[in-house]
Amino acid sequence: MGNRQGAAVRCEGMPSADTHPAAFPEYTKQVPLTPAMDKQQGIGKYKKYDESMGPFPEAFDFANQLKLTEEQVNQSYEHQLPFHMNIDGNKKPTYSTSWERLVAYHHGLYVPEKYQATTTADDIRLAVADFSEKVHKDSPKDACKYLQIEEFRCLNVYQYQTQPEVAAKKCMKWWNEMQKCQWDQTKFNAGTTYIEGPQMRRRRPYIFYPDFKYA
Repeated sequence: MGNRQGAAVRCEGMPSADTHPAAFPEYTKQVPLTPAMDKQQGIGKYKKYDESMGPFPEAFDFANQLKLTEEQVNQSYEHQLPFHMNIDGNKKPTYSTSWERLVAYHHGLYVPEKYQATTTADDIRLAVADFSEKVHKDSPKDACKYLQIEEFRCLNVYQYQTQPEVAAKKCMKWWNEMQKCQWDQTKFNAGTTYIEGPQMRRRRPYIFYPDFKYA
């Protein structure tokens, strides 16, 4: 007749990987979720990565467990870049004749810069330093020059030559902030607005307000 309403249902034993293999794929397929689980089960999957190993050899694993030195993940630019793109550049398309390549280049379908090798962190650092020097020399009193430098740095970090679409999407915020900064700077220099403070009165209520002195 079934269980009575309100009666507790008793399970026979706790579920495990042996009784419910589909519910525990990390055990049945031996895919540990954490280094601690990997060591407890003796699977050894995390031994393939240097980030999960300590500074001492495996024979001195007890010293690694003491955390004598802080574990650090390699966060260098050259180490992380291959996870996001091919460092040797995109696959270069082939054309049967030279005029086909010229037509593709004319219509923007073939951009030679997209198929070159990626730049290194040192190349980016030198390019940004050279660009910063030019900006400071050309516009020393420009209030928006630092946003312009950061936009150029962002474009280089995301390899704007190899993947211009991704770099444009990632660096859109710097371009937007620079446009707003330039507009505010133009209004302030023209006297149509002020930064803050009641002592700095506006010369005109709005930008297209007529100048009655000369009207």
